[in-house]
Amino acid sequence: MPVLTKGKIAPSWQELTANGEWCTADWIEDHAEEWRELCKEGPCDQPFFRPEWIAAYLRAFAPGQPILMITVRESGRLRAVLPLLKERSYAYALPFTKLRGAANVHSCRFDVVLGNEPDREAISRAIWGCLKNLPGWDMVELPDVPAGGAAEQLMVAAEDDGFFSCRCESMRSLYRDLRGQIPHSDYSRFALKSHFRYSVRRRRRRLEENGPLSLRSVREANPSCLQRLYDLERSGWKGKKRSAIACSKEVHQFYDSIAKFADVDGYLSLYFLELGNSTLAAHLGLTYRHRYYPLKIAYDEAYSKCAPGHLLVGAILEDCVRQGVAEFDFLGQWADWKAEWASEVRPHAYCYIFRKGPLGRILRGIIQQRHNVWLNVRRVGHRLVLVKRCYASKIGNRHTTGSQVRRGRGIE
Repeated sequence: MPVLTKGKIAPSWQELTANGEWCTADWIEDHAEEWRELCKEGPCDQPFFRPEWIAAYLRAFAPGQPILMITVRESGRLRAVLPLLKERSYAYALPFTKLRGAANVHSCRFDVVLGNEPDREAISRAIWGCLKNLPGWDMVELPDVPAGGAAEQLMVAAEDDGFFSCRCESMRSLYRDLRGQIPHSDYSRFALKSHFRYSVRRRRRRLEENGPLSLRSVREANPSCLQRLYDLERSGWKGKKRSAIACSKEVHQFYDSIAKFADVDGYLSLYFLELGNSTLAAHLGLTYRHRYYPLKIAYDEAYSKCAPGHLLVGAILEDCVRQGVAEFDFLGQWADWKAEWASEVRPHAYCYIFRKGPLGRILRGIIQQRHNVWLNVRRVGHRLVLVKRCYASKIGNRHTTGSQVRRGRGIE
């Protein structure tokens, strides 16, 4: 494929060459090994930045669509990668062209992929020098970039050139630090509040009255085990809302591909909470570089009063401690049920860069306005939830003790 642009930037300690090239997903396979080595070097050593993850996304959600692959090299050695897709879009009937990161809600997080570089600024400026000279774009959109990500430095380089930019927070992902924990048989100890710890123990005892409760771990992409999880997820509210994996051919293909690659590289983690021969809850997760990532969670709604989803989270936390896993990263948006187990957050944001001129200024204003509306709606929604809980607590106190009300449903 033809190289569109080439630019050089020469810091005192090295020379960097940035290229922008339109290609297909096959390009990723051809450069997969050096891409993986790049991930291992620095902050992008997570599954979401690896070449197989981006390739799975492209084949599932953008098949056949050309990819703009911006790379930075030093004497032929790969130092950074930024995969982008070109789209035509509208804002209040105003047409514009954007370059967006090759990711969506199933990708969990996205960023410029680079190693442990002593001068991230030079690499960011090399990428920007290539990007700004590309014709035919009005906006660059990089979704769900973790706080402190390399994309933020790219925004700084654009601002220094007089281009517009903005950063809009998209989610605050909870995570639990497990360093220093000692294995124990009672996983309710991971609950942050005493009344929730009591609730976990009580629900576990209630289930064990009906038979042995066990945690089963599967480390390979067994088709029957994967289908078991997909069917369990589709049997509940996700199936009714058509948001389950099995309800979408593209989503099904994506997670099948992720499971296959994770199996090959040894970081797939399927978990099942079982009561005798029945599966109560399941996780499609990844255990990678001493971190556990739950990609998909499913539970049997017939057992919702016993909160099998919470019991599975507790059992997995205990298993992670036994394996020496340092962190349980809950991924995705902050949620009440996650806050029962974790309190530390990792902010993410959409990072935008706009062309100079009236159109860029208008687009930045529209994006900021939409984000402010979203923030206000979220605040109002949170307050309504609090009011509803207070009201339910007062009504419940007429019939039961306050401690029973405060236990809540969680993910069940």
